[in-house]
Amino acid sequence: MLVLATTAQAQTKSLTFDRDGSIETYRADMTTGELTISWGTETKVFTNLVGYAGQTTRALVSFNGAPALTYENAGSNTHFEVFYTLALKNKAPVIDCVYGNIRNAQNGASIRKAVCNLNKPLSSEYQDLVFAYSDKWIEASNAVPLQSLMEEPSQPVDAPLGRLGEVNVAFRYSTVDELMSAAPKTIATAEEKTYEVSSGNAYFVYDADGVTPLALDVETDPATHTLKRLTASELRRAIEAN
Repeated sequence: MLVLATTAQAQTKSLTFDRDGSIETYRADMTTGELTISWGTETKVFTNLVGYAGQTTRALVSFNGAPALTYENAGSNTHFEVFYTLALKNKAPVIDCVYGNIRNAQNGASIRKAVCNLNKPLSSEYQDLVFAYSDKWIEASNAVPLQSLMEEPSQPVDAPLGRLGEVNVAFRYSTVDELMSAAPKTIATAEEKTYEVSSGNAYFVYDADGVTPLALDVETDPATHTLKRLTASELRRAIEAN
């Protein structure tokens, strides 16, 4: 369990976490681009990790009770909002998970997927980690037929996210407004039974290979990006209960 304390100024942000009894402090300077990480008797300074460049922003945030770096590119046709969660392994900071909240430029569909257990060393090029996976995600999203949403009367469209065990997970767009506002409902289906998991953000999570499904992480508090992890068996029980 992480206990979070936050202090913020115009160009600096400091987050402190109690992780399993060990205090970790992260300080980001948006002017110099430096991220300073302190824990125990250790302090390390990383350059060129945060700041603004054109319509691109890289910043320090709290994500699901843990430290994270966020990358947002508002200038690209395909909008990227990506969270990179940080952990300490063998006295070195690493990126554990990447959570992508992406908007497809071709059809407007939302893509919310994640990859965990990465253990990638922290570097100034951390934002590029998502591209090893996002190109494939976007290509799959291009194939989603959304034309029936434009018909009169409109017909709902399910955009597949992935399969967890015997459960199929998808985004359901019931109206054009849900597509335009990037607000689809997340549904889980098994044996022709459907359960509405969430009307907010939900991320389909893979292992580090980007292929093996792990779980569905459902956001329960958008302000703090608090997530509830649902496994295949938990989704199956929820479907049967409804």
